[in-house]
Amino acid sequence: MVHPCFDPAKAATFNEISRRKDSSFEISYFNVHGRGAVIRTILLAAGAKFTNNIIFDSPEAPFGVIPVFKETSFDGKVIQLTETDAIERYLCRKFDMCGSDDFEENAINAFVSNSRAVFTQFLFMYYGVNDPVLKAAVIEQLTNKTFADWVKHHEQHLTDAGSNGHYVGNKTTLADFLGAYMISVVLGITGDALISPLKTPALWKVKTTLYEIPSVAAWTKTEEFKTFSELNYGKLGYH
Repeated sequence: MVHPCFDPAKAATFNEISRRKDSSFEISYFNVHGRGAVIRTILLAAGAKFTNNIIFDSPEAPFGVIPVFKETSFDGKVIQLTETDAIERYLCRKFDMCGSDDFEENAINAFVSNSRAVFTQFLFMYYGVNDPVLKAAVIEQLTNKTFADWVKHHEQHLTDAGSNGHYVGNKTTLADFLGAYMISVVLGITGDALISPLKTPALWKVKTTLYEIPSVAAWTKTEEFKTFSELNYGKLGYH
């Protein structure tokens, strides 16, 4: 049986709902920020209604991994999405966060792709290393090369673009969400060795601009957010 995420019989419903902005949403994921962080922040920035459904596995998901995402239209129609990247891009298209034209969308996608690549490299390098000496060596390599290169190139672009808190244009886009997420990762693993208001003001502006959006700022003050942050730091090493 074709999974609901990919069932052609549901295409008409999917295409109809994808154009609406009055739906409610449910994110099924762990009780940490992790790979659900950007999805949640996009929804918050868009002013959308959503709930967090805390789960620890999802064997019914098409690839057996989470997050799993559900959208319910105002008239009760339901669609499901899977895979973090696909969910994020879907939501940014829905809420007009993909740039104002093809040029901007391509630029946004390039920065998103680079941030994802660095994050994936970090995952492979950092997790699963338990020996303290080896872990220290990994952190040194991340600080001096992997993260350092990301910080250098992104800070330079953002500075050249006017340090307005956005990677492309003057509106919040997927590149900003991924950039802010990577900033949290780098700060958690390397402290202020690479990123700080003085060292990287343009990158810092991306983070502060995003978290000054009223709905996002309000979320960071909730007990749920604080719990996710504490567990995220304990399990993943960053807030």
